[in-house]
Amino acid sequence: MAEVKSNKHNSIIAQWQEKIKIANRNNIFFHCRNCNHEWVDSSFDAICNNCGNNNVERICCWQFPDG
Repeated sequence: MAEVKSNKHNSIIAQWQEKIKIANRNNIFFHCRNCNHEWVDSSFDAICNNCGNNNVERICCWQFPDG
């Protein structure tokens, strides 16, 4: 019985992880710690297109509340 609950739990976690992965596409907010430039991108490896620095803060936009 515990194995059935564990499998269901793992399935639910996998579904949430996939939804978060989808939400992250094209929705990553960046802030350059060097020049304070801010932008939204789709790659976690983005560098600042204003000054070329890679010292950037990354926040997934789905974490921001609507409204």
